[in-house]
Amino acid sequence: MTRIPDIVHLIEQCPKLTAAICHMADCPIDRPEKLEKLIALARYPRVFVKISHTWSISRQPYPRLDAQECMRRLHAAYGPQRLMWASDWPVDLSWTTYDKTLSVVREDMKFLNADDKSWILAKTVQRVWPFP
Repeated sequence: MTRIPDIVHLIEQCPKLTAAICHMADCPIDRPEKLEKLIALARYPRVFVKISHTWSISRQPYPRLDAQECMRRLHAAYGPQRLMWASDWPVDLSWTTYDKTLSVVREDMKFLNADDKSWILAKTVQRVWPFP
């Protein structure tokens, strides 16, 4: 999160650079100004955000509605074509399971439609890192 100014400098110096921000920049739930900085990066079309670590930033039990609200705001700012799910490997099994980190996107984020999920769970990754 403290490195966002560095990323802005890199993006502006290298406009063809593709940047993937991991763990939603670990924006704390109780520090909304941090999320605003991440949302501000949406103005750069080659910035993508990995949706992960929702279990660690949340202050609520599964399905972690407070972290889902952050995801909803990122979805509104970036669109599903610039968001991608990440596994959080290795996930801290004392907090969550791999099944829950995936099902929160597949089943619990009611603001996502089937096309959104298709992008977030596969197509965005294929767009950013195209493998033959």
